[in-house]
Amino acid sequence: MKKSPRTISLFLCFLCLFFASDGFAQQRDLLIKVRNPLNIDRPKEMVVVEWNDVRKLLPQANPATISVRNLGTGKDLVVQTIDENQDGSVDELIFLADLKAGETKSFVLREGTNPRTPFASMTDARFVPPREDLAWENDRIAFRMYGPPLAKEGSNNGIDVWTKRVRYLIVEKWYRGEEQKPVISYHEDHGEGADYFTVGSSLGAGAVALWKNNSLYQPGVFEKHRVIATGPLQAMFELTYKPVVYDGKKITEVMRITLDAGSNLNKIDVTFSSGSRKGAVMFAAGLVKRKGTTTYRDRKGGWTSLWGLTTDDAAVGYLGTGIVMPRAAIREMKEDSLHALIIGRAELGKAFTYYAGAGWTRSGDFATAEDWNKYLSGFPQRIRSPLNVRISTK
Repeated sequence: MKKSPRTISLFLCFLCLFFASDGFAQQRDLLIKVRNPLNIDRPKEMVVVEWNDVRKLLPQANPATISVRNLGTGKDLVVQTIDENQDGSVDELIFLADLKAGETKSFVLREGTNPRTPFASMTDARFVPPREDLAWENDRIAFRMYGPPLAKEGSNNGIDVWTKRVRYLIVEKWYRGEEQKPVISYHEDHGEGADYFTVGSSLGAGAVALWKNNSLYQPGVFEKHRVIATGPLQAMFELTYKPVVYDGKKITEVMRITLDAGSNLNKIDVTFSSGSRKGAVMFAAGLVKRKGTTTYRDRKGGWTSLWGLTTDDAAVGYLGTGIVMPRAAIREMKEDSLHALIIGRAELGKAFTYYAGAGWTRSGDFATAEDWNKYLSGFPQRIRSPLNVRISTK
C-alpha cells in the first residue's frame, strides 16, 4: 500500500527524535587554538581552559566524559579537570602541549557519552599515615612536608626533596618499603632514586616563613591539610599552620602547593592572615645550604639557586634547588649561615605566588649548574607570557 506524504513526514520526524535521544545524540565538538607568544620553545607546557568557557558553548558538557584530541597528530591527550576552590564544580580543564617558538596548535574538545578511560598518572599528592607526612611528586621529582607527629622532634615547615631517576610514581612504593621487614629504605638508591636531602629545622627547598630583624618566624609542622587534586597531570593541596606571634599579632599561614607534570618547580601560593586586620608583613623564602654548595642569584631575573654535590659521594651526582619570585615582591636577596634567602613583603589576607623546587643530575634533566640556572632564568618569562588559549565552535 502506498504511504501518504503525511505518513512519511511523521516517520522522518520519528527518526530524527530517535537519533537525537540518549546514546544516539550527535557529538558536538569545540575547537581550541593554543598559541605560544614567546620566541622560545615550550615543551610539555600546561594548557588551561576555563570550564565556564566550555559550558557557554556546550551547556551540557560532562567533565567525566569529554576528551581532547591533537588535530595535528590525531591522538587523544591526557586531560584533567580541576575543582580548584572545592565547591563541587569544575573550574578548569588542563592538558599538555608541545609548542615551538611562536607556534599555534589546534585541538578538538569532544563531548562523549561514556566515562574516559583512565590514564596512567604523572602526578600524585597524598597524606601518609602513620607519619602523617604530606608527600607529592610528578614524573621528574618528589617532595614532602613533615607531619604533626614530628612536631615533638623539632621539625619545621621546610620542604624535603626526594630525587628520582625514573618517570613513574614512587612515593607510595617508597613509604611502603619503609614498613616492610626487612625495611627497604628510601634513603638508599635501589634503582629509582632516594631521599638524600636533609631538612632539619630549615626551610628546605623553598618554604617560606615570616621575617623580622634578620630572624625567621617558622610555624612548625602543618596543623591541617586538604588534598585538592592528585592527577593525572596536576597535584594540588593546601596546608594550614598554627599561628605565629609576630609584631604582637597572631599570624596564620596557609600554603597551597601545585605541581604540574613535567615541571621541577612547585607553584606556591601563600596567604598570611590575622583575623580581619590589614597591613603588611615581611617574609623570607629560603634554600637550605648543603656542604659545598654554590649560591647563584639574579635580582633582576627574580631567582636564586644552590648547586652542589647531592652527598659526599660524587657518584650520587649533583643537586640544584631554586626559587623564582615575581620581581615586584622582592625586597632583598641575602644569605645567612643556613640559607640562601629571598626577602619579600606581603599584604595580610592576600595571597602571593612564587615557585620553588629542585633538579638532580641523575634524573637526566640537568647536567650542570648552568643547565639548572638556565631553567630557572627562563621560568619568569613563561609566567609573564602564558599561552594564549581561544575556544570556539568548530
